Amino acid sequence: MSDVFSVGTSALKSLQQAIATTGQNIANVNTPGYSRQTANFTANTPERLGSFYLGTGVSIDSVERAYDQFLTQDVQNRTSSFAFFDSLADTASRVDELFADPATGIGPALGTFFASMEAVANSPTTLPERQVVLAEAQTLAERFQYFDTRLSEFQTELNVRIQAAAGDVSQFAESIAALNEQISLQEAQTGGSAASDLLDLRDQTITELAELVKVTTVPQDDGSINVFIGRGQPLVIGANAEELTVQPNPLVANRLDVFLSAGASGSGGSNITSFLSEGTLGAAIDAGTDILDTARRNIGVLAAGVTSAFNAVHSAGFTLNDNTGVEFFDSAALNPTITVNSVNTGSLSATISDISKLTGSPYRITQGVGTDVQIVNLVTGTAQTVTGPTFTLEGVDYDITGGVQGDAWTVSPTEKAAENFGVVVTDPAEIAAAEIAGAPGDNRNILNMVGLQDESLLFGTNLPPGEGSANFFDVYSNTTSTIAVQTRRARSVAATEESLLTSASARKDNLSGVNLEEEAANLIRFQQGFQAAAQVISTTSEVFDILIRATE
Repeated sequence: MSDVFSVGTSALKSLQQAIATTGQNIANVNTPGYSRQTANFTANTPERLGSFYLGTGVSIDSVERAYDQFLTQDVQNRTSSFAFFDSLADTASRVDELFADPATGIGPALGTFFASMEAVANSPTTLPERQVVLAEAQTLAERFQYFDTRLSEFQTELNVRIQAAAGDVSQFAESIAALNEQISLQEAQTGGSAASDLLDLRDQTITELAELVKVTTVPQDDGSINVFIGRGQPLVIGANAEELTVQPNPLVANRLDVFLSAGASGSGGSNITSFLSEGTLGAAIDAGTDILDTARRNIGVLAAGVTSAFNAVHSAGFTLNDNTGVEFFDSAALNPTITVNSVNTGSLSATISDISKLTGSPYRITQGVGTDVQIVNLVTGTAQTVTGPTFTLEGVDYDITGGVQGDAWTVSPTEKAAENFGVVVTDPAEIAAAEIAGAPGDNRNILNMVGLQDESLLFGTNLPPGEGSANFFDVYSNTTSTIAVQTRRARSVAATEESLLTSASARKDNLSGVNLEEEAANLIRFQQGFQAAAQVISTTSEVFDILIRATE
């Protein structure tokens, strides 16, 4: 009878564990990342009695979670991709609204400015029309400055996102490394089994990490998992976690670089900005380089182009007071921004000489051996070597004085063009509308200024000197169209990725999610089994009592 009692007791214990597992599932039905657990029953080893074997009951062989590595990785990948395009669409939409808004756009202000000059051409001797020109010129200047401010603010917001995301990535890395350590210890102690809840927590942490940056995982034999971000940069190796730090870019103003710094491994820090992809961190980096930088370069070239072209024509004319025309717009917009290496011996000067060849790209210029000068385009990464100390590159004349090998400068020809765009002429009578002196009714010079709106003066990189491929309106319109296309694409892909993420999550939930109806049915089944096992023990006890009394 003791054997039957042991069978019943084993059933009670096993069913109790099964009920506890079911209760765990029900308790965590709303826990993010929780995987349904299943208690696996197995028959105990039977005992031999003479010519036959007698069963010895049941036990719980294992408690397994409903898990599929490929479904989990699919959710993580889709999470990264959706977060990237959704965040990118948000930034692109805001920039698109800035450019497309007729109330604040540069294009409409430029059109109104040209229209006001046409009015002066029709009545060159009266002051009211000239006063309107100055007012519209000031409005145009304010639009350029407003765009420069707003684009700078957008970049500052992106920098805040980058800073926050880098900190979050580091925290997630520490959590994953700590979980790796616990899981490896448990598997070593149990011979290859770790608590399902810890495994779920680690998977959920990796999924949250994937929302920030692209993640690749590699499971290890000891139960730990190595985590790589971006294009294969190691973030977590076993129980060791690296951290991300953020530092100002030494070459580009208001730009941050992300470094993979020394963590528990003690490795040196390295700039991984260009290697990070997807997630909200990748989106913040790409939005800065692909959207904001392009917009700022084009607006800078436009501001420099308008300044240079108008000043050249206006300075060739004569005012109502028979004075020679001076610069109409502030030539400060034509001053390249030069960042000097602190250990330089020599100096560098840069002067815009041909607006048709400006691209707005910043350059890193380094004095090489002898007269060699190395130049790197900081937008495309292309490098070239020219002969110094004087040379011309993309419409800018450079002159190095007293340079020695290793001297370096960063030059942004149009970085401050929109910010510094301003109106110099304040007296309407000093608008140089005439082509010759002493002819107040002469309107030929202002007609020349009006004609600038139709001339292709900009972005003629591969054309002869002085020839461009786009007029002022083309530059603004093309920039607006490009941003609009980027916005539509980001929105479209974000919608697609959201649908794919929803589908991937549904497939994972179908396997791993808790179904309350199923758990309720299991609970009833295990309860009935428990009651039956209890009856076995009760019956065994009664039979044993009868046998004892029969032998008295």
